[in-house]
This record gives sequence, structure tokens and C-alpha cells, in this order.
Amino acid sequence: MQVEAVLQMLQPSFDVRSISAKRRNKCNPWFKRGTLFRSAVEVLRRAGTPIAEALIAGKAPQATRKQAIDLQAAILVALRKRNGGAVVGAGAPARWQVKEAAN
Repeated sequence: MQVEAVLQMLQPSFDVRSISAKRRNKCNPWFKRGTLFRSAVEVLRRAGTPIAEALIAGKAPQATRKQAIDLQAAILVALRKRNGGAVVGAGAPARWQVKEAAN
């Protein structure tokens, strides 16, 4: 509101509504929106390797240390969000498993 008032003082004919807020989303260079969780569950089904390492193995561009940490955090958020649904985390730190289908 203060910015609007200053703009009106400087140029009364200026339409403040023409200014729109811009939001910049950081995109993941390896996974499209909504595919990270599905890929993580697929790795859980195969088991044996850490999820983040298995997901970015052989992908280009090579992940920096910060990108690898951010990817691990994104995987953890996705798994925690769906805990009890498609996946189950037990213990601390959680050991994630794919939930068995009910018959």
C-alpha cells in the first residue's frame, strides 16, 4: 500500500494494478513436477541402494553437493507427506518401505 501511495504521488495517472507479482520457481534438472515421489517408490521396491544416489545415478548434469542435499531433502519431504499411505516409515531415523496392498 505504501508503494502504491508513493507511485500515486509521483505519477497520479499510473495504474498500479498493471504490476503483477512474479514468483520464480527453481526447477529440478532431473525430475519433472510430480515424478520424484514415484521414482523414489520405484527405488524402494527394488531396494538395496540409497534412494537419492539411485535416482541421480547416470543423469546429466552431474549433481553438485548442494543439489544432492536438496534432492535428499525433497525426497524426505515427499515420503513424510505420504507416510502411512503409499509408504511407511519406521524407527528413527525412519527406514522407509512400500506399504503392502490390502486384499
